Amino acid sequence: MKESGLTLFRLAGVIPGMRILRVTCCVFLLNGGLGHEANAEDYMAKGRDLENRTLYGPAMAEYQRAIKETPEHAAEAHYRIGILSNKLGNTEGGMPEFRAALQVDPNHTEARKALAAYYVNRGANARQQHRLPDAIQDLQEAVKFDPGSSTAHIELGISYEESGRLSEAIQEYQVVVTADPKDLTAQIRLGQGSNAQKQYEQATTAFKAVLEGNPNSAEAYAGLGVAYAHQGQAEEAKKAFDMAIRKHLVAGRRDLAMKVKQDSDALLKPR
Repeated sequence: MKESGLTLFRLAGVIPGMRILRVTCCVFLLNGGLGHEANAEDYMAKGRDLENRTLYGPAMAEYQRAIKETPEHAAEAHYRIGILSNKLGNTEGGMPEFRAALQVDPNHTEARKALAAYYVNRGANARQQHRLPDAIQDLQEAVKFDPGSSTAHIELGISYEESGRLSEAIQEYQVVVTADPKDLTAQIRLGQGSNAQKQYEQATTAFKAVLEGNPNSAEAYAGLGVAYAHQGQAEEAKKAFDMAIRKHLVAGRRDLAMKVKQDSDALLKPR
């Protein structure tokens, strides 16, 4: 009985101690977690400070430390490393960082725009080198990452156009003008593509939108002349062609003025 009583006493003493130990461990772990979070914020702040002082290498090291401390909150750190890689001329090195940022946070807008800009630049370069399949592939990626990028849509449209895929090009230009009717580059492209597709009413609307924003656009007047002529509006067409010729001459582009005159003569000649 004495031994049993002693055993119960010992157990009664041990169990409270175990409870205290568990509470102490929990407090320690909690403080440790908060410490990691605080450290990550400190690393990000140090990185920003170094970045502002154009000390890009040390800044990247701080962002790397932040990623190790709290990888689940590392999207911004990955993004900053990618941006600094770009500034250091290593655009290929920045790509994995932007992708890593999106893996952590798929809604990281800046990382999406950065990826889109990379593909736009690469696609535009490919188009200028007449590597149209590569250009289209890159620009489709750009649109996927940033559907709101007018530059990506326009570049993709031009690449489609140069590949003979005019209907797809018009769709890309239409996306842009639907989002922003004041985008004159897209409106010009839409009007010219619509004329080529014999969609003259759509072309007329596009060229008029351009002239509302830029009354001196010789291209818009020339395109409008073509659209009017094909709709049987000879008088309006002649006025538009004459304005185009005048604007080109004022700009010193006699060659373009002569081309408009040839188009006007061909479309408005008496039948």
